[in-house]
Amino acid sequence: MTQPLIRSASKRQFLEALGLNGSDPSTENKYWLMKEEAIRAYQTQLQGRSDLLRPEYKNQVPPYGAAHFTLAAFGATIQLIYADASPTTRPYYNKGRFHGGDNWVIGWMLYHVCRYRDSRNVRANSRNFHDDDDLDVSNGGTLTTRIHGFGKTIPLNRLTGNVAASTNSNQATPNTAFYDPARNGFRR
Repeated sequence: MTQPLIRSASKRQFLEALGLNGSDPSTENKYWLMKEEAIRAYQTQLQGRSDLLRPEYKNQVPPYGAAHFTLAAFGATIQLIYADASPTTRPYYNKGRFHGGDNWVIGWMLYHVCRYRDSRNVRANSRNFHDDDDLDVSNGGTLTTRIHGFGKTIPLNRLTGNVAASTNSNQATPNTAFYDPARNGFRR
């Protein structure tokens, strides 16, 4: 069992907490297996289910964020993911178990799957829809992402998700902030 992370923690923090190396291609495959299990559970258990919303969100229109669902519905989905886990993902899920039946590893992943369906998120319409957690502001503000399956890092336009026209490191990168609802603040 590892120390739980808050659900709004970054992908880098998530991988480090599980003892995984983010630059290792096998880590990317394990991460995507966990992500795919969470997406599948979201689609079958939560997507469009207004009957599972907390009372204050009963009039909310889809897509729903993680906070919109009752704790019971979110917890039941976490348990379903654990029960259906593959032999590859189960050891990592076992690291996230703690007393009370919740699982912070699965909870983090499911939270992020819900997060990118939440229309308040600036990146919700990006081309990297299922994995904007790969987006990382680094190297002096250059926004990059890994292309799933190819192990390449490419520069992206900060808000549109389009491949940048130039990869020249001498070119100034716009210093554009965006609102991140999961962290309740602006980020660069």
